Amino acid sequence: MGSGTIPAVTPPPPPPPPAATPLRRPPGSVLADRSYAIVAGLAALIAVVFVGYLLWTTLDNTGEVWSTFGVWGFITGAEWVPTPAVGDAIYGALPFIYGTLMTSLIALVLAVPASIGIALATVVFLPRRLRGPVGGLINLLAAVPSVIFGLWGVTILVPFLKPALNWLADDFGWISLFGWHPFEGPVTSGSYLISGLVLAIMILPIITAITREVLLTVPRDQSEAAFALGATRWEMVRHSMLPWARSGIVGASALGLGRAVGETIAIVMLLGNTPGIFTPLVGPGSTLASVIALQTGEASGLQMSALTALAVVLFVIAFVINAAARLLVRRADTGPGGGRVRRGAAWIVGRVCRPGTGEAVRSEPPPPPSAPRDAPAAVRRPARGPSVISGPGAISRSRIGRSRSAEGLIWFSVLFGMVPLVAVLVEMLVKGLPAISGAFFTELPPLDPSSYGGGIANALVGTLILMAITLIVAAPLGVLTALYIRDVGQAGSIHRRIGAGVGFVVDILLGVPSVVVGLIVYLGIVVVQGHFSALAGGIALGVIMFPIVVRAADEVLRLVPTGQQEAALALGAPKWRTTWSVVLPIAGPGILTGILLGLARASGETAPLLFTSLGNQFLSTNITEPIAAIPQLIYNNTILTQTPASLQLAWGAALVLVAIILVLNLGASLLSRRTRRLEGRS
Repeated sequence: MGSGTIPAVTPPPPPPPPAATPLRRPPGSVLADRSYAIVAGLAALIAVVFVGYLLWTTLDNTGEVWSTFGVWGFITGAEWVPTPAVGDAIYGALPFIYGTLMTSLIALVLAVPASIGIALATVVFLPRRLRGPVGGLINLLAAVPSVIFGLWGVTILVPFLKPALNWLADDFGWISLFGWHPFEGPVTSGSYLISGLVLAIMILPIITAITREVLLTVPRDQSEAAFALGATRWEMVRHSMLPWARSGIVGASALGLGRAVGETIAIVMLLGNTPGIFTPLVGPGSTLASVIALQTGEASGLQMSALTALAVVLFVIAFVINAAARLLVRRADTGPGGGRVRRGAAWIVGRVCRPGTGEAVRSEPPPPPSAPRDAPAAVRRPARGPSVISGPGAISRSRIGRSRSAEGLIWFSVLFGMVPLVAVLVEMLVKGLPAISGAFFTELPPLDPSSYGGGIANALVGTLILMAITLIVAAPLGVLTALYIRDVGQAGSIHRRIGAGVGFVVDILLGVPSVVVGLIVYLGIVVVQGHFSALAGGIALGVIMFPIVVRAADEVLRLVPTGQQEAALALGAPKWRTTWSVVLPIAGPGILTGILLGLARASGETAPLLFTSLGNQFLSTNITEPIAAIPQLIYNNTILTQTPASLQLAWGAALVLVAIILVLNLGASLLSRRTRRLEGRS
């Protein structure tokens, strides 16, 4: 004290912070969130349980054939004799497996090179203003139902190509491959070659669309580097783009193969029903899908069990192919291996650069005077790639010849895709328009198939009713299932695992052939009810549409920015309100696009209706009774009653069906523009 010092005063410790009070949500908000999760989960559960019930019913009907012939004995059996003159019936699947694989292989051999060429044309070789229109026209092939391809093949393609098949049989029938004569006559109306050609046209848009998307992922600097080394456009494509996209192209080809394996109606109309192993390619055959479609209506007992077993075999084949395809496509999405790309670059350096130097051959004109020398390569280099100049550094004639030959094949591929589309559309207009009139939409088909006149009033009304049932069945369940997988399924580990299981079931359904869907609905609903009905037909089409809606909605929901959802939750909005007010308005156009595409896909199906709605000669609006449909009317007038009058009615109905599907696809395309803007924001 005496020294005048003031003792230090220790400040009191700060008071402890108040305990955080947890934010209490109103009971109504918690109940609403739980109700939303329960509703979405129930939708997914109903879909999975219903599909599981149909599959169990199908497998339960195969027991008799397995116990009679054994699994291996049935699969390797070479005879199919439902009504033998002496002895018991014999059922073997091998002739139909052979026919399925042979027609699909022919389709793949024809479609894959053409699809790659069209994709390259729409990415590299065509002028930019033509790439979109050409790609859109090729995509129109996907909007043409298979029954119309079958109608076109039976009435136009078979008479047109039969002289060529006779020439093959006459001049090359002597060819033998280990005892198999692929071109040995006689030539019949149904043949593997024509069936494979039509299948190739049908799977062309699928392979082309996926291949184009994969090619667009090739980094721009990679192609510019090839041009900088002096490569021609074809050399750049061959050694830079194709190695990068190889796994994606293989995956796209496998998806096309899966589509060809399950095709039914076109094959029924074009291949005939003559099972055999190593039969000539110019003769008839039979496939798994076609024999199921032709014989199920009158089958019972052991024959019905054998046909169901064929459906199981077809399902397994399609599932394996689609699973491998999706694996390859996902591998392409994650990025290809760089080894093939580096080897391509090494080839360009070795073949294009001057030997003994690291200097690249100059194969392009100098930059224009207006472009500065430090401008980007995209500005200095012409958009069409390197050009040929004279002098010691010019491109060799052999390289020019190979490049021009390759480009010629690419233009031929474009024609291969365009000609069938134009031919089908022209044929529909020429033969379908004379049948179109006011009475065509208001009158019933004539009872006498050889009489001209009449209309498709019953089939048109039936198609609209089936579309309505399909929409009611598939759209709500599909959207709610997608919300459970993408929205609710992220909330906890249990929901996430259940969502993954539901997604696996959806992926399985995507690969199920339509004829198998028709058969399992027939066994699970029609047989149980004891009669055919429009309701069974709508459910079968709904099973086809459901996975398309789920996957389309799931992909769009993934694009919704998480920041907007988190902002709504931070403001205190419950989960259901966030989904209703933020997620669905943003993802709505994409979800509607998926619904329209799924409805368009289901509307053109014929095979499921053969087992479920059956058809009706008269006008019916009762969903518990058999009902007519446009695809079925075309099939009946072409296969069962093929007369000039019935064919004219079929062409008019085909024109109406394509118009309906094109309207749905056009609506989906318009809505997809808003989805692409959403993708740019994510």
